[in-house]
Amino acid sequence: MPASLIDNHLSFQPAAEILAARDKDMPTPPGAGHALAAIAEAKAQLRSIKPRNLAPFMAQAWGLSPRGARRSVLIAAGLDADRWESPIHSFTEEERIELRAATSAAIRVYERLLNAI
Repeated sequence: MPASLIDNHLSFQPAAEILAARDKDMPTPPGAGHALAAIAEAKAQLRSIKPRNLAPFMAQAWGLSPRGARRSVLIAAGLDADRWESPIHSFTEEERIELRAATSAAIRVYERLLNAI
């Protein structure tokens, strides 16, 4: 006798498993208790770091990821920060001059920051 495929339908599974699988992919809602506890723990760990180890965190705070650095330079040059993925040849010559000047200024600020640390 052939087996029925209906036995494998999701409606025959416990709802808790289906909801748990769905919740695993859902973003954390703002103000969630476990998220706030994780943030408080991370802040406590940051406070316990010796000053000589702060350089990586300072770099992150200053936006020195490729996206953050490019957006910061574009803003300093007076250009639209949403163009951070644009190739350099998509900018006009005047915009490139402003980008070079803003990049040089950003590098000087970062070097002063590193020297201070």
